[in-house]
Amino acid sequence: MKKNFLQKVLATTLTGAMVAGTIVGCGDNTAANTTAETETQKTETQTTETTTEAPAAETPAETVAGIDGWTPFDNQVTLRVAVYDRGDAGNGCSDVENNYWTKWVQENFGDKYNVKVEYVGITRSDVMTDYAMLASTDTLPTLCMEYDYDKLATWAADGYLQPIDLEQFKTIAPTYWANMEENGLTGYTKFGDEDYMVLGKRPYGNTNYTFVTWYRKDWLKEAGYDTYPATASDLLDAYAKMKENGHEYLLSGSKVAGAGADQNYSFRDYPQDEKTWCTTGDYQIPALSTEAQKRLLKWNNELYNDGYINPEYYLRSTSDVEADFINGKAFTWSGYVSSTMQVLQSFYEANPDAELGVVVCDGKFTQDATWGSSNAFRPNNIFGAMVAFANNATEDEVKAGEMYLEWMAQDENLFTMTWGIEGKNFNYDENGNPVAVGDQSGLEEQQGHNNNVDYWMVVTASKSFGDIEKDIAAINPQGLPQDFYDDILANYKGQLALYEAGYANVDCLFGGALEAVTENGTALKEEVYPEYRDQLVMCAPEEFDALYDELSQKYLDAGYQDVIDERQAMFDAGNTTKLQ
Repeated sequence: MKKNFLQKVLATTLTGAMVAGTIVGCGDNTAANTTAETETQKTETQTTETTTEAPAAETPAETVAGIDGWTPFDNQVTLRVAVYDRGDAGNGCSDVENNYWTKWVQENFGDKYNVKVEYVGITRSDVMTDYAMLASTDTLPTLCMEYDYDKLATWAADGYLQPIDLEQFKTIAPTYWANMEENGLTGYTKFGDEDYMVLGKRPYGNTNYTFVTWYRKDWLKEAGYDTYPATASDLLDAYAKMKENGHEYLLSGSKVAGAGADQNYSFRDYPQDEKTWCTTGDYQIPALSTEAQKRLLKWNNELYNDGYINPEYYLRSTSDVEADFINGKAFTWSGYVSSTMQVLQSFYEANPDAELGVVVCDGKFTQDATWGSSNAFRPNNIFGAMVAFANNATEDEVKAGEMYLEWMAQDENLFTMTWGIEGKNFNYDENGNPVAVGDQSGLEEQQGHNNNVDYWMVVTASKSFGDIEKDIAAINPQGLPQDFYDDILANYKGQLALYEAGYANVDCLFGGALEAVTENGTALKEEVYPEYRDQLVMCAPEEFDALYDELSQKYLDAGYQDVIDERQAMFDAGNTTKLQ
């Protein structure tokens, strides 16, 4: 399939569609993840598809577009929908495949149209492995979805996906398509000459303001600082004073592996060199061998040797870092902002007299002369989740998937999935605006990660009323002794200013599958990089430079040079986006 797959996307289409922005992911980021946060209120175009006599996936001559034209399937259709499993039972429903909200979707969508909705948990930190296993057993979810463009390109190249008939899609899901038009997403549907995916939007994609670092403001005040240090050198001085005050291993620490590990955006030189940005700038595979990664790891080597990082960090997980923060042992903790944040609730329960602050970008580019670090960051993109259909999905299953996307895009359904039920998950304030209940633990209706985002990400990556102040108020953590609204808003404005000044660049997108990434990416980020990184972080400072050169060459030989070369070839062929 790969050899026949047309890898080119029209450079003009990609570049034109990309004028705006890039998570997670989160980010997770997922990070990241993977990534991200909650909803958007949209204008609804309430017209919809196909007449009763028509076969399931056909569009007859006389057609009513949208939901008004739907009738139940004659025979029950099973719709399998991918949903991230973040392994975070403390912040949501313990079983992402079976909970109050999956049942709510079944009752309000599935039962009405004779569709059995099954959710398929995808490990957020190991998406590609999970999809490969599902593909090998011919059990891919009907709706395959991801935040990362290159993963979809790889799935298309590997034959996991089937092309989409966009004319049929527009008839069955006119609201969803109208949202794509409104948000400039229609230029991203193709791989080669065929349409493979539709996309949800990402509000404020030129920032990453929903991912926040909280810090112990009281510790910093004790160290003699009124504000969070603006440079790495000042931060080191603050760390030293906090350590003198008895805060051991104040940066906690955990093993590093997976997509998005050790992102080096704040250690790059700006304006960026376009070739370096294209070939090594992607966040998923750590860019060992580059100057930016060297600066980042040298900084971590300093922190380790100065005793700020737990010496056994390589044996610890992110849950250990959370526990350190909650138990008053860690200076900082980073996570996505949400109206319900169990980590912060637990922190204040354990530390009732503590004072937290949020690290705020002030909008002025600041680079430390000694460490080469700055306050530059990785912005998100104008698109959120990308949704495609599995190669083995039948016509009825494809139609059911398109119906699901349209149903989720309706204002009333999207609102309920993001906000929940009045009196349980949220209440209205005096101005008629919904305000989330901060602690939903124990509720049957308890929402999952970031207010159920992994279910409604198909429409939007975060809650949005179209007004940044209202949107931040909607995600501002509730039920805490401190209010962070002003800091979160200030951080958004600062990031936007940096983006507009050119210090936050969207990652390069490639118009086809990168076979070198498919072949080498998992081993590089899961096995090779973590091993080399630990050696570099834990070595004596005087050994760092020589060891970095040695391990960089080994990393290149292990497959990273092949990744660089393939990206360079696509760039030279005009088959990528350009540095904005």
